[in-house]
Amino acid sequence: MYPDVDIKAIRCFLALAQDLSFGRAAKRMNLTQPSLSAQIRKLEDQVGHRLFERTTRAVRLSPVGKALLDPARVFVAQADSFAAQLGAWRSKPDRRIVLGAPIYTFELPEHGALLSAIARELPDMSLRVDNAFTNSLIEGLIKGAIDMAMVVAAPVPHERYLADMAGEGAGELEMPDGLARLTISSEPIGLAIPHEHPLARFDVVPIEALTGSVIAMLAPLHGRSLYGPISAWLTSCGATGFLPPEAHAFALERYCREYRIPAISIAQFRPRDHGNVVYRPAAGLSIRTELAVIRNDRKQRSAIEDRLWELAAKLLPPDIRP
Repeated sequence: MYPDVDIKAIRCFLALAQDLSFGRAAKRMNLTQPSLSAQIRKLEDQVGHRLFERTTRAVRLSPVGKALLDPARVFVAQADSFAAQLGAWRSKPDRRIVLGAPIYTFELPEHGALLSAIARELPDMSLRVDNAFTNSLIEGLIKGAIDMAMVVAAPVPHERYLADMAGEGAGELEMPDGLARLTISSEPIGLAIPHEHPLARFDVVPIEALTGSVIAMLAPLHGRSLYGPISAWLTSCGATGFLPPEAHAFALERYCREYRIPAISIAQFRPRDHGNVVYRPAAGLSIRTELAVIRNDRKQRSAIEDRLWELAAKLLPPDIRP
């Protein structure tokens, strides 16, 4: 049986053969001279012959060392080539990357910007876009079935989110704060108000002005971290929350425009053309939602997963990019 070959010892042999100086070769290998000498002795013990002739003034290759010099160079070159191939395969995961993006993100410019960047920068990546609801995507992230997701949600404590997920279900506009995320925007929930409505005259709608108002309200399925505090805020203002037949964020914008009543408004879902609707913050309503890209907490990642995360980070405002 042939002895195991230590490539580090071979590299030390080649360095010393080139420099013919233990000091210079040790520096080249980022080792101390005693460590380099130990590597050379180990290789000589395997060969059974001296590889160098040493005097107080010079270091020279022995006849055996000269005979082994070219094979050692070939061996190291082949090892480096194999390492490069390993790295290339690591950048090509043996599975399809799954990017979560709820269907409502189609309207967001950041959605198109990320997919365009992927097509441009990672054309060979095998990608599947999952357009499920946010709570389903985040469950996939937690279980490792999804790699990354772009969502609009309010961060909530991680353990509470897991408890909700295991119980009646987490909210559609909630995400656990324990997963790594890139926050592209963070905006307070406010009001969409018809421009002719009395509340439209305020820059910040005061609590006392809301008394007796009817406000189109988000449905409870969006999550208790939103529905509970908003309901409590409406009650404290003397306003009434109205749940329309469709009580999601896009529908509330439509109810405001068509039925001319104020509505709870999620900033990330506001149409680009505001038309005859104004948007106002409201005193006492401090809940925020984020447009964020989140990733699972898998320990081992491929290089292409890290590259995808880097592309997502370019969506951040320039002043907070990592």
